[in-house]
Amino acid sequence: MATVTSASQARRAQMAAAIASRVVNCRRVLQVITPSHMSGAEMQLVRLTRRMRARGHELPVLVKHDSPAIEHMLEKGLSVERGRIGGKVNFMAISRIARAARQHRVDLVQSTLSTASWWAGWLEACGGPKSIGHVQGFTSARWHRRQSHLLAVSGAVRDDLVAQGISPDKITVLMNALEADEYRPQRDPLAVRAEFGADARTPVVGTFAHLSVKKGYRELFAAMPQVLAQVPNAQFWIMGQGPLRDELEQTARAGGYLKQVRFAGFRRDACDVMNAIDVMALPSHREPCALAYIEAALLAKPIVACRAGGAPESIADGETGILTPVGDSRAIGEAIIGLLGNRDLARSMGQAGHERAREVFSWSRFIATLEGVWERVLS
Repeated sequence: MATVTSASQARRAQMAAAIASRVVNCRRVLQVITPSHMSGAEMQLVRLTRRMRARGHELPVLVKHDSPAIEHMLEKGLSVERGRIGGKVNFMAISRIARAARQHRVDLVQSTLSTASWWAGWLEACGGPKSIGHVQGFTSARWHRRQSHLLAVSGAVRDDLVAQGISPDKITVLMNALEADEYRPQRDPLAVRAEFGADARTPVVGTFAHLSVKKGYRELFAAMPQVLAQVPNAQFWIMGQGPLRDELEQTARAGGYLKQVRFAGFRRDACDVMNAIDVMALPSHREPCALAYIEAALLAKPIVACRAGGAPESIADGETGILTPVGDSRAIGEAIIGLLGNRDLARSMGQAGHERAREVFSWSRFIATLEGVWERVLS
């Protein structure tokens, strides 16, 4: 194992050095994003911007004027402009993006989320800069048809776009990137556990996602009584906000296990919280490429997810986690019980996930691919 790890580290170091020394064309790329809440896409944009800026590129960001993500972006030192660019019938968004593109004299526009892509494509069709859509979810291809190129966050997302009529030549798969230095815990996990009423021996399952139906929360909560019957002192930590919050609390109360569930909302210290859990469970119905899977892997946490969407590209079934059929609460419960009941298995899966994440989700790979796409589109 040590030899394989050393070889992997050497390959990463060689690739990083090659990219760092390579002469690149410094580009001005306007990033346009229209988020309604803070999630993985917004955090990934922040990390991308800082990485690319360090390489000499200029990446100003135009954000929907009332977005809750603005505060976080400013805290991280991004150059942020607010604009009334939300809504898919707001044709004034085209002129607002055009104004920002002229002001910054950009080479390209790169959009994140469907509304931003819709208006960036319209601007391109009207003679504005070429645009690239960063597609980070399963969405209608109509929002992207006028764009020059698309970045699909997984092969599953690419296949979905192709099935809707987008040419495969117009799509590049670019999986999310994250490295250990960007996701490093700051607090003692025992202190975090104490905050949640747990100690070192308490089995803890964590879920980090928007509280919505598609994230598989109903199935997870249906599996909780099954898990607690076998592991009665287990706790379930729920990180996130969303429309299912009240329903899930009522479900847990009616089932008599609310005291084992911790609803924590959105946490800026999610890394510290995730580092304190034993198993990460996110049984989404069709996850494109959840950043939470990569985060959990980097922290050496085994993952329970569903065999759908981009999850099989992020999680090696039986090696770094366990994949279950979509909507099968019993299978989800069995997977969680198996990991909580076998600490050696959970530890080995977590370590395997950590090594795989460092190899597959590196910024060196991401940057090389993205800069290549920029140059191809501009040529």
